[in-house]
Amino acid sequence: ALAEAKKIGLTTVALTGGTITPKDGVHPHCDMVLNVPSNYTPRIQEAHLWIEHLVCEIVEKMMFGRWGDE
Repeated sequence: ALAEAKKIGLTTVALTGGTITPKDGVHPHCDMVLNVPSNYTPRIQEAHLWIEHLVCEIVEKMMFGRWGDE
């Protein structure tokens, strides 16, 4: 899916985890890789959830000119 998205000009982002950054997998197909440098799955998931909420806040600010808790 990422390779096809790149072919049609979409911006691609991946949330990953782990302390080793592979040269294959999703990395070559992404404009941005947000990696949580941990091998402990619960910490990776917590960080991903925080990132997802942050992205939603930014989109809401851009669309409506305010933060979600205002």
